[in-house]
Amino acid sequence: MTAVLQTGLVPVPRDASQPTSPIERTMADAILARAASLFSNRGYHAVGIRDLADAVGLSTSTLYHYYANKQDILFAIINNFLEEFTRRLIAILRETGVPPRERLEHAITDHVTLTVTRSEELLAGNPVLNALSQEQRARIAALRRSYRDAVRDVIAEGVVAGDFHVEDPLLTAMAMLDMLDGIRSWYHLDGQLDLPELAARYRAYALALCRSGDSP
Repeated sequence: MTAVLQTGLVPVPRDASQPTSPIERTMADAILARAASLFSNRGYHAVGIRDLADAVGLSTSTLYHYYANKQDILFAIINNFLEEFTRRLIAILRETGVPPRERLEHAITDHVTLTVTRSEELLAGNPVLNALSQEQRARIAALRRSYRDAVRDVIAEGVVAGDFHVEDPLLTAMAMLDMLDGIRSWYHLDGQLDLPELAARYRAYALALCRSGDSP
């Protein structure tokens, strides 16, 4: 897949304080795209700097002009994806002019779609997080927490509106996100269940969670 090249994400170069030319930014994007594919298919620890350089037709010394090391490449992939993901979905969840249920359903649809169509960038749940620095892991955790809190808040709004019935919006949000994040471990686009049907089913499951406090 080459989806990373099409996202318009801002790469995290070795020295983020220095501006880069369009050509350099294109190459930085290409490095992330190929690295995401290699990490996803072969595993982070099985891919070396030489592999990454060869994949984009660079020498290892030239690759280091863009990223200081393999760890920084890994962080750039995860951070870039999660920044776009959280910005997009939080904007949906915080759109107060729309009823809570509609906001939640819209966010779930986008969550499922991004999980499936951008699967090579979804390294955040893998053990490779241990390869990041403490500061980098804290940044990833903060992004994930901000999204979780937005889901919690829209569930709480739905409770106030009478659409949802749960005792603990935070616990419900965490259960819902665990369910959605699990898609990456089993779903394939060439399977029997197409993407629109997958999203529809998960919307139904999420709404059922939001009514889990209803009397039997």
